[in-house]
Amino acid sequence: MDLQEQMKEYSALKALQIILALAEQKGWVNLSDIAEATGLSPSTVHRILQELQACGFVSKNKEARQYKLGMGMMNIALKVNMSDYLLEAAQEEMTRLNELSLETIHLIAPDNDKAVYIGKMDAKNQIQLRSRIGWKIPLQCTSGGKLILAYHSREWVDSYLNYNPLKQYTNNTIIHKETLHRELELIRQQGYSLDNREHNPDIVCIAAPIFGIDGNLAGTIGISAPDYRFSPEKACSFAEEVKRSAAAITEKLKA
Repeated sequence: MDLQEQMKEYSALKALQIILALAEQKGWVNLSDIAEATGLSPSTVHRILQELQACGFVSKNKEARQYKLGMGMMNIALKVNMSDYLLEAAQEEMTRLNELSLETIHLIAPDNDKAVYIGKMDAKNQIQLRSRIGWKIPLQCTSGGKLILAYHSREWVDSYLNYNPLKQYTNNTIIHKETLHRELELIRQQGYSLDNREHNPDIVCIAAPIFGIDGNLAGTIGISAPDYRFSPEKACSFAEEVKRSAAAITEKLKA
């Protein structure tokens, strides 16, 4: 590790010290109290607080010159808690779909401009999928990803596409904006999404949306398998079962 990397690591540790000090306090905290709690100099604390404030991780009361954790930190905590809660709520239905289909079951959650695997049950067949928990996948061409897009507004999707131009992964990938919008409308109408070899040329997936207590999409549950044993037609034959599982998980999240 070179000197520049060491300095970055040291700065990150100091920022973490400040975040932890703020987390231990209720309400607004004076800069001097943060400096005392962390053992850092007031000038260092002030500089790092400004950086954290710019990221939304810290809020400042300008009149009192006091600080507390901002909504950026709250959002991170909510995402972590929701992922854990979603995984716990989905276990029974993941097992049911796994035993019913004998194929791989994925639980997916939104992660900024991607989707991320937060749960997986392997197929009861010799040939397994290489997906791993923590892997991030694109939104435009995966069953779970398209569901995430489908349950956002058209304006949100257009903004997303401005920063994430449609990329061709296979011959089946949708690469035209209006075609994608028509696909998203169809997904909303039927209540499930099909990935017909759009991300991987040999894999077919079907998924349905899971909604949180606020009514927004919290994640997706789906079945994935190699196309030689899981054709699009066979995948669609599981549509009602996948929707049933997604609805059951939604009810648990809202309970």
